[in-house]
Amino acid sequence: MFGDNSDFARDWPHDGPAERQFARWAARLQVEPDFNTGVIAFAVGIGAYFALPQEPGVILVGQAILGFAVLWIVSSRKDFVGQGLVWIALLIALGFGRSLWHSAAAETPRLPVQEYTYRVEGWVSAIEKSGRSERYVIEVLDIERLSNAETPKRVRIRVTKAPDPPILAGDTINWLAAMKAPPGPVVPGGYDPAQAAYFKGIGGYGFGYGAPRQQGDAELGLVDSTRRAIVRWRFGLADRVMAVAPAETAGLQAALMTGVRRYIPEEQTENLRVAGLAHILAISGLHMGLLAGGTFTVMTLLLACILPLSRRYDVRKPAAVIGIIAATAYLVLSGASVATQRAWVMAVIVFLAVILDRRAVSMRSVCVAALLTLTLHPESLISVGFQMSFAAVAALVLTYQYWQSIRPVYVQPTRFRRGVNFFTSLSVTSLVAGFATGGFALFHFNRFAKYGFIGNLLAMPLFSLAVMPLAVISLLAIPLGLERVPLWLMGQAMEPILAAADWVAGWPGAMAYIPAPPDWVLPVYGLGFAIICIARRWMKLAGLLMMLMSFAGWNSADVPDLRISEDGKVAFWQMPDTGEGDPILLVDSRRPDRYGRDQFAQRAGLNDVDWLPFKDSLAQCDALACRARIGAWQISILQSPSEVPAECETSDLVILSVRRAGPVARRNCDSVLIDETTLWETGALDVYLKDTLTTKAARRPEGQRRLWHNP
Repeated sequence: MFGDNSDFARDWPHDGPAERQFARWAARLQVEPDFNTGVIAFAVGIGAYFALPQEPGVILVGQAILGFAVLWIVSSRKDFVGQGLVWIALLIALGFGRSLWHSAAAETPRLPVQEYTYRVEGWVSAIEKSGRSERYVIEVLDIERLSNAETPKRVRIRVTKAPDPPILAGDTINWLAAMKAPPGPVVPGGYDPAQAAYFKGIGGYGFGYGAPRQQGDAELGLVDSTRRAIVRWRFGLADRVMAVAPAETAGLQAALMTGVRRYIPEEQTENLRVAGLAHILAISGLHMGLLAGGTFTVMTLLLACILPLSRRYDVRKPAAVIGIIAATAYLVLSGASVATQRAWVMAVIVFLAVILDRRAVSMRSVCVAALLTLTLHPESLISVGFQMSFAAVAALVLTYQYWQSIRPVYVQPTRFRRGVNFFTSLSVTSLVAGFATGGFALFHFNRFAKYGFIGNLLAMPLFSLAVMPLAVISLLAIPLGLERVPLWLMGQAMEPILAAADWVAGWPGAMAYIPAPPDWVLPVYGLGFAIICIARRWMKLAGLLMMLMSFAGWNSADVPDLRISEDGKVAFWQMPDTGEGDPILLVDSRRPDRYGRDQFAQRAGLNDVDWLPFKDSLAQCDALACRARIGAWQISILQSPSEVPAECETSDLVILSVRRAGPVARRNCDSVLIDETTLWETGALDVYLKDTLTTKAARRPEGQRRLWHNP
């Protein structure tokens, strides 16, 4: 990224000591047009686009790209000192422009924010599990009473009980559902479902009424017909695995082989997550590497046994071609998520390097995969999957490059030494990947698995040596109808992994929870991590300082004292009577706003929080209002607008939870007044009761909403 430029220093035209010193400084600060640096600059441009408070102007962005391009061409011909900086600025502008273009192209019609009942006709492209509910992604063909310009490409319909007769992936259905636009975040700074839905082309979320009417297959174009055939193939394979594999492990086996995760028991998912083995569930670099790499290794050995062939040709090259075919088949079979696409690109780059006699594993190949992924899906930069997968790969490449540089000259290893090397490599891989991804997991989930290193050491040898090879054998055996034995063996290999996950998850304090950091911390941490991976010499210190600064800034974030949901439900903290232990969340009622309150607690660094009605403890309530004192602040929660004038005289914060205050009452209220009108504009609110009373909104103000935000 940054390096010494001795030619620049030597050719400096002045000979005085001051001029020579300046030349040395300038040479050190000279930015070389390095490919890896360019990828980081491109990613910075994407991050800048998504961090903006409002949508930028297309003309202004185009002018910036054109201006930097012209300046770079001129500076490269004139051998300008700042040419490298201009080049970085150009790539930042290109990343920004690509994000703007992709976001505009992804726009799809969305349903109104208010919930209405619609009759939807379309075909089922995905079936997902969420707790006790199932969610069906429908490729919309028609929605009654909506024109083509108002009809979303896709909608997602949820049911708490599976319809009878069951809906199969690929079926064309007609369903009555209550739907509205995808909602925004339920907590300020939290996960934004509307943004995720926007880039998936989903324009409505809803709840299905009764069983849908199944219809004959609709006539589709070539692309959609191919997609529907692949969906039916994937889910059909998953159902076949569920019918043959051992019942205890069948859901995990189906997920590993097809990417269909709807059959995994919730308890198994939680145990794997607490034990630090959640990466087993996500089809990404680990699975692609084991499958494609294993295929390449086996084919190399088989071809090497054909002596006339192996003596005349490099058998690794046809094996690499077969590895690419295997990786592509697994990409299609697993559902081609963004994480799997990234892993596929990385695998193809490695195999192409083998075919072209180039270095197979390097930081450049990681950056090429990142560039292709970000060019196709710029929004993936801000996703936890992209950040964690590339962090793990980059850290492992950097570690093993250093390891190779200090290893002794090759000697013939004994069998014992091979075993030691294998477990040493596994330990180093688990440790490095855990540290590399741990920071990003903390930022996104506010938790980390304390014993993840131990969980990976217990589970990954068996997973790598038995589970994934047996998964490949099972996939090859299914067309022949011989899958029963390999699936049974695969299930037997999965049982010790699940037992280890259950054991580690049961250790005291296996999962640690921490409060959410300020918004600026994650970008600074991510950029510092990238600089450490690709920078040269002393610039790595700059990356380290950025990472340390991000962790130091974690403490600058305050934990909110009170939550007001979008529909006016209130929750706030109270310390236990003993003064020890976790605080208790006092709520108006237990049933509403469960997901929002869970997110509120997790972002405060707490889990499994007790909920108690504030009417029974801290608050004094009557038929019209509840009043509570939180520290030095008096809070009033009202049920009727008639009480607003009186409560404004005695309380610091007045919450009218069910209706809107009249204009006269609002104008004459000297306290902070939050009513239905306020919450319609702001969404959910976090309230901070420190030296001053401040609020933070989940929804951006009217003039600062992006393309994916609801109007």
